Amino acid sequence: MKAPKLQFEHPTQLAASSFLRATQSGDAAAMWAALSRETRGFLEGLYAARAGVSLRLAAGIEGDGSDVRLGSVLAPLRASILTALGAERIGGYGVSNARLVDRATAYVLLLPDFGDERVVSENEWTPSHLMAFVYESREWLVDLAKTAELSADAELPDPLGGIRR
Repeated sequence: MKAPKLQFEHPTQLAASSFLRATQSGDAAAMWAALSRETRGFLEGLYAARAGVSLRLAAGIEGDGSDVRLGSVLAPLRASILTALGAERIGGYGVSNARLVDRATAYVLLLPDFGDERVVSENEWTPSHLMAFVYESREWLVDLAKTAELSADAELPDPLGGIRR
């Protein structure tokens, strides 16, 4: 695999920070809006299995906060992230510059205990996790499958992968 192209000031940096803040605060609508279609479908399927309802009834979650199922659908993902990153530490992570894998895939590295906003060189930090994005519908969205795949390639733990039924 060739080395990804680095890009400073990429939309995935703000998207990652916003997603982590939404996860920390429990803002289900903001979390849902940040997820790829594939990830949303996966979570709807998981919800159907947990709730014992047909996939037809579980599909089509409204992400504007009006759907009472939204919190239940996102609960396993939120729990996984809070466990992996630490509920009390999630707001302290820094986000690296973006790495572009291809035209539709990018990722950022999460930097633990980063503290105040500042710029540091790569030899001053060690990433603890990776968050991957796919480009769809003209925006960069968090993707469960790409995060798992790229985390494994980088030999980093998957912050989204601890989802339990």
